[in-house]
Amino acid sequence: MGAIAVSKKEEHQIEKLRKELGIPTKSGLIRVALKTLEKKTHEERLRLEIQESVRRCGPADKRENQELLNAGVARRSSD
Repeated sequence: MGAIAVSKKEEHQIEKLRKELGIPTKSGLIRVALKTLEKKTHEERLRLEIQESVRRCGPADKRENQELLNAGVARRSSD
C-alpha cells in the first residue's frame, strides 16, 4: 500500500502524538490508532446490542420478577 497524503497540520499532529506516546515510527502510530478504533467500535457495537437486549427483554424480566415476588421466592440482591 502506498503513502497517504496528509496536510502539514496533520503531519505535525502525527509527529507530536508519535513522540508523546513514544512510538518510534509513523506506521507504528497508525497501527496503534487502528487497534484503538477497532476496540472502540467493538465496544460501541456491544453496548448497542446490550441496550437492544434490555429493551427487548426488560418487560418480560420485570413480569417474572413480580411473579417471583408475589410467590415469595424473591431474594435480596445484596446477599
